[in-house]
Amino acid sequence: MKSRVRIQTFAIDVRLVALRRRHQVIKAKIAEELRRPMPCSMMLQRLKRQRLAVKDQIARFDALLRSIGRPDTQRQLA
Repeated sequence: MKSRVRIQTFAIDVRLVALRRRHQVIKAKIAEELRRPMPCSMMLQRLKRQRLAVKDQIARFDALLRSIGRPDTQRQLA
């Protein structure tokens, strides 16, 4: 049973790393769009919604890790 929990937490950790990386990529795209002389408001809106959706997924996985009994120590969201 313990090995199954370890496997689940490992899978969650891998997913969290991917989600945090995706969050940073979207954040960089938003910053890039804002640096343009005339940023596209629709593009910014779409990117910000994507970033929020990823942030929500990260929060769900963090909560899942806490419910398993292992707090997430890699809080890197801005």
